[in-house]
Amino acid sequence: MFIVFVEVFMPPIASKTVESRLETALRTDKVDASVRTTPSILMLFGRFDTMDVSAEHAMLGDVKFSSLSLKGRGVDMPVTGLEDGKIEVKSADELVITGVVTEADLADTLMRKVDKVREVKVTMTPQRISADGKAKLMGFTADVHLEGVLLEDSGCLYFRMTRLDLKNALLGRALTGDLFGDIMLADFRTMKLPVELDSVEQQTGQVTLTAKRK
Repeated sequence: MFIVFVEVFMPPIASKTVESRLETALRTDKVDASVRTTPSILMLFGRFDTMDVSAEHAMLGDVKFSSLSLKGRGVDMPVTGLEDGKIEVKSADELVITGVVTEADLADTLMRKVDKVREVKVTMTPQRISADGKAKLMGFTADVHLEGVLLEDSGCLYFRMTRLDLKNALLGRALTGDLFGDIMLADFRTMKLPVELDSVEQQTGQVTLTAKRK
């Protein structure tokens, strides 16, 4: 009777538990999770035969995602990590993480990563990303226009600037050295996930990122 109870009721209970813990770890209140394991008792130890998670308006690392999904098979995810509000996957037979970054998401991320820039508005096309905002330094304010692309390099996600225009010449000299170049948005090497950033697909209005098992 106990075994039947565990096999019937453990999967939905575990799924709801994972949802609740991931809401904290991903800093969102919109998570759907489905996990299964045979025998189900192994879920208590963080072992999942299959895992299917989707989230909206989630944070992974320093990047805000409009939508984020995690699909895995043979996943070892310690329950203690989730209790601490952290995502840690020790191992997985298969693991794919897909995230969508919208124009508003990237604007939010840029303002958090580059503290001199504010009021940023981003426009995305398959060819380029442009952003307009304001930068304040030493009491002066400049209108900033920058263009670039999102790209992956050595397990990191960067915004690589290809153009920078500032309307205030005094601030232009002060800010160019700080802004022009690569801005690291996320370092997947430091995340406790056995995945590598696999692709960055730039589209109209959004960018789709895919990370897969190492």
